[in-house]
Amino acid sequence: MSEPTAPLDLVLTGVRSRSHLVYASSYLRHVLESRPGPVHLTVLPTGDAFGHGPDAEAAVRALLVDDPRLDVRFSGEGEQLAGLPRTARLLCVGAPSVRAWTSFVRTHRGRPPHVTVIDEGLGSFGTWATRRKAYRREGGREPRSTVRAIAVASSARWLTGERWSLYVRDGRSWRVDDRVAREFRLRLEGSPPAAGTAVYLTQPWAALGLLSQTAYAHHLEAVRAAVSTAGLSLALRPHPWEQPESYAGFDLVHGRTPAELDRQVLGAELVLGGNSTALLNLAAVHGTRAVRVMVPELAFLDAALGSGQRSLLDAFLPPAVPVEALPRTLRVGGRGAAPL
Repeated sequence: MSEPTAPLDLVLTGVRSRSHLVYASSYLRHVLESRPGPVHLTVLPTGDAFGHGPDAEAAVRALLVDDPRLDVRFSGEGEQLAGLPRTARLLCVGAPSVRAWTSFVRTHRGRPPHVTVIDEGLGSFGTWATRRKAYRREGGREPRSTVRAIAVASSARWLTGERWSLYVRDGRSWRVDDRVAREFRLRLEGSPPAAGTAVYLTQPWAALGLLSQTAYAHHLEAVRAAVSTAGLSLALRPHPWEQPESYAGFDLVHGRTPAELDRQVLGAELVLGGNSTALLNLAAVHGTRAVRVMVPELAFLDAALGSGQRSLLDAFLPPAVPVEALPRTLRVGGRGAAPL
């Protein structure tokens, strides 16, 4: 008897960055390899992450697995799930979409959909309290931030049918799920940087009002001086939310692709930054030499990490060091630092 070839319908919701599509693509690749039939993917609105229109749709498609059996469609919020069969599944970034879940149940007379949750980044390994703090940092007010954080945590607990995550608990530590990591390794773009390059992954602290651009520039100048003592030249990789013009006077590594897919970044002799998803993924997935650098004015962010987030970072990255200790760290070498 031949295997069933009925199409599988998936609805992707919650995409707000290019890296989210890499996680989604890893799941789609797994599904396509596990079954012979076609897969219909409906992508719900992505906010301002890609813009709108044909160019935005092309950008989304470019980051998804290329397979003739994958049919990608785009839907407006009002159209959501009305025409989908009862067997359709939700593929949600970070946590189940309560709106999409409710719409599905209402459309299909009480039948709940199967929900697969994929990573949104480091935030996926926090708690409702860490999520609330993140909402507050992004300008959210109370009580809305608390209500929103509790609602997201509750939906993640009660509506999730399957977690598809890059990192999996292994006793007290963590391991990388190679089914997800493989996608990052297959989708590399660009060329390696010049020999002797160190790349710093910046964060939009100034845009979030957490640190002045002047203070951040002073920190980066100190990092540049420190890595130069090890014979390295510093280049900055701005966060997608940032304007490159903010870093006048620094060499920049440009690219719209996620840092974890950029050979200019992962091919550097050393990558530096704070407690970011990109730095974690570079070290854990690609084995890139990485160093966490403290920013004293942002110590409260480190203190706000949940225990799961902290243990995950510590599993794949060396302890954070102040800028003043960087020269010695690079001379000594060791895990996560270039043995110079």
